[in-house]
Amino acid sequence: MVKEEASMKLYRNIIILVVAFLVLIGAYFVVKPMLSVEEEEYKSIEVYKLDKDQAVELTVKNNEDIFAFKKNDTEWELVSGGDFDINQVQIDSIVSNMCDLYAYKLVEEKPKSLEKYGLENPVVVTVKFSDGSTAEIEVGNETPTRTGYYIREKSKDAVYTIALYAGNILKANENSIRNRFILDVTTQEVTEFAVTREGKQSFKALKSNDKGWQLVEPIEAGINMVRLNTALDALVRAEVVDYIEKDVKDLAKYGLDNPSYVVEAATESQRVTLLIGDVKENHSESYGMFKGSNEVFTLNPGSLGFLDTPALEMTDGIIYAPYIYTVNDAEINIDGKTIKLKIEEVKAETETEVDKEYKFYVDGIDVEAKKGEEAVAKFRNYYASLIGVMASAIEPEAEPAGDAEISIIYNLNTEPGKVTVEFIPRDEKTYYAMRNGQYTGIVVRKDAFDAEDGPRKVYENLMTMLQN
Repeated sequence: MVKEEASMKLYRNIIILVVAFLVLIGAYFVVKPMLSVEEEEYKSIEVYKLDKDQAVELTVKNNEDIFAFKKNDTEWELVSGGDFDINQVQIDSIVSNMCDLYAYKLVEEKPKSLEKYGLENPVVVTVKFSDGSTAEIEVGNETPTRTGYYIREKSKDAVYTIALYAGNILKANENSIRNRFILDVTTQEVTEFAVTREGKQSFKALKSNDKGWQLVEPIEAGINMVRLNTALDALVRAEVVDYIEKDVKDLAKYGLDNPSYVVEAATESQRVTLLIGDVKENHSESYGMFKGSNEVFTLNPGSLGFLDTPALEMTDGIIYAPYIYTVNDAEINIDGKTIKLKIEEVKAETETEVDKEYKFYVDGIDVEAKKGEEAVAKFRNYYASLIGVMASAIEPEAEPAGDAEISIIYNLNTEPGKVTVEFIPRDEKTYYAMRNGQYTGIVVRKDAFDAEDGPRKVYENLMTMLQN
């Protein structure tokens, strides 16, 4: 009897579950079409579906201004309403959103009052096309839920809501359509770059077709391309945060009468000089302006990480580093002795090609013949140690005097034929670096010659191998 009751309960529970499951499935198929219809209606109110490539004029009228644009080939030009560079991407976005505009809700077909929608004094966006036709939209307030904007077509009654992002684009003003980039170019286009800090130039670099980038101030030197590219990337991405005052009379209140930084940059077709003044009260922005303009704006100095980069970090640190195969021979005078290196080209001719091979000599010893490839590697290491003595400081105003403690004379098979590098004592720990009798502006540490990879120890390792 107990078993029968248990079986009945189990059977009843199964029946209940099956019925419940069928009810749920039925509800799904009933509700799903309703949801699909609602979703379709949410997206299907077409306002404009036009060819944006045929747009030739754009007008944006808001409470303060009327901006008129004309298309010139592929770019838009501001023809009235201001004198500033425009953001081409933003203007294209306005036109694109106008030409592909959908509303997601009809709010009221014949509104008695436009005030509650912000449409009594709306932003009016007008696009004119090459065939003479126009599209015109009035944009009002955000919806109470802040998920969209109220709009209506010009000269029509019905009020709709459009997506928030589209409304933000269409409801344009001067700040949103201005080009905010400090320098609106690519890094490859920049040919001149300089920073002055507290009235003293930190560095200046120039790019030429034959030499590429070179540091020219405060010394003439090779440049650290990693540092330079990082700085240029930051410069071309930097943007104005906000516009503060159009016709400033008192530069001192922004710290722009005596700017903290001056950034100069140029391409083949344009030049900008950015002045950066005091830090704003929020401590995250600084005041800035372009030289030749009276408009003050704010920018984020943190985005310009190169502002405090010292000149030393912008150099490659190299005093002189000829490619090893351009050197016929070298003479190193150090610690009262002379070390002589020779690099001799050997040509192995075949019927199809000429392969270059080299012999390396130190103090008259044929390195490979003496100890093989391992000795050749140590010879190369020694050469690398000579050209690898790097700058530890820059002191362009110094006037070195006295005799060199260390000198390296390179005889080359290319121009200029001969280069002499000398190291004149500056104090007990450093040398002034000279090149062909001229001070380079570079200071090097004396202990650089004694490091594990420095010339003294690497030469000692080479000679120990050759003499054993």
